[in-house]
Amino acid sequence: MMCLLPAAVVVICLTGTVVAVDYWDPADSEPQLNEYFDNEYIGTALQDLQDEYPDLVLRSSLGLTPDGIHEIWEVTITANVTHWRTHNRPGVKYIANMHGNEVRGRGLIMKLAFFLTLRYSVDNDVRSLLQSTVFHLVPSANPWGFATAEKKCSGTRGRFTSQGFDMNRDFPDHWESGTKIRFAGETTLLMKYAEKVPATLGLSFHDGALVANYPLDAHPDVRSNRYAASPDDALFTKLAKSYAAEHSEMSDTSRQCGSDNFVDGVTNGNSWYQVQNGMQDWDYFYNDCFELTIELGCCKYPTNSKETFTKVWEDNFESVFNFTSFVHTGIQGRVADFYGNPITGAEISVSGNNKSIKIRHEEGYYWRPLVPGVYNVTAKKEGYFTLSRRNIVVYSSDDSAATQVPFILMSKSQEDDTSGSPVVLQTNLMPLLLLLLLGQL
Repeated sequence: MMCLLPAAVVVICLTGTVVAVDYWDPADSEPQLNEYFDNEYIGTALQDLQDEYPDLVLRSSLGLTPDGIHEIWEVTITANVTHWRTHNRPGVKYIANMHGNEVRGRGLIMKLAFFLTLRYSVDNDVRSLLQSTVFHLVPSANPWGFATAEKKCSGTRGRFTSQGFDMNRDFPDHWESGTKIRFAGETTLLMKYAEKVPATLGLSFHDGALVANYPLDAHPDVRSNRYAASPDDALFTKLAKSYAAEHSEMSDTSRQCGSDNFVDGVTNGNSWYQVQNGMQDWDYFYNDCFELTIELGCCKYPTNSKETFTKVWEDNFESVFNFTSFVHTGIQGRVADFYGNPITGAEISVSGNNKSIKIRHEEGYYWRPLVPGVYNVTAKKEGYFTLSRRNIVVYSSDDSAATQVPFILMSKSQEDDTSGSPVVLQTNLMPLLLLLLLGQL
């Protein structure tokens, strides 16, 4: 899907079109991006981007932290952004700073926001990327924690929320049916946000190590420091290894922290240490978002901001865009009824994998990353006849974009919910012709 060329050119295949994203540091245009900016700057800078580029940038607030002082800001970036919910474009969701004293991700995400926006008009390949992908970015999920943190490589001051919660131990547990009595205010805001944003891929940026961490972080039948595989273990391994390989140092064992010894710069979460109620497992099981946790560096809060943010952008530039490209792999399609109406809530499953995904896109589109192979793909929803399409080939991401797998589902009712006219199945041949054209019969 993506390869690294000289002069830091990232080559991406998007829906069959190859684009190359050239390296550029947006701090050359906005020097404050190399400073330890506060939360007020995040809100103001993103608003300025929206004001100047209203067709690309849409800033919003997830809400206030429980202390009533800090907004958690989010920005959505894509072409024709005001209609992003109806575009046939997959989304990625990148979040940083849920531990307030882990700061590199703040700079990385803010630079990404500026890069995408400022390069859109001058770089045809960035334009192609934003015409096919939706970026959802949260630079600081725990702004109260950042405001109280101190410049130290270790320690916990600023790690927790204003209510004393560790956000990455604060999400519903899939294995306990989501049972939890109380969540931090910041966690609740992130969960509500995730419900509104049907992202296919996700990254959560942390500090304290240098590694790409992939699910599962916990499993009730697997003790800590043992491998806990998800149903998509091959895919997650590929995503993590790809991120680490494109990073300038992550896969180099000599650059790892302390006694860490991660092979290829990656680790299964539970194999490293068990994290119950973590965000990446929750996003995977509850939101169908295939998410990695990226540890960006050994020192959590370095003293030199310019050096830190310059390096984190240089180190992760290829990795972030490489990871983003995988949102255009696997299978994609739309689920609709015979009259073209989207069927939201339909479930997509593939043979050999017990993790299905549920369609949340308003127009019935879905995106399902998969490793190369041959699959039987099934679409179903209560009230409709289940339909399977067999022998769907997913090609190598180095050679091809996603395989298109659309579905037209037949309602079990003989009444057309849209027109109120009866559907005469015996004589209406148009649905059968549509199925034949799509290869569903």
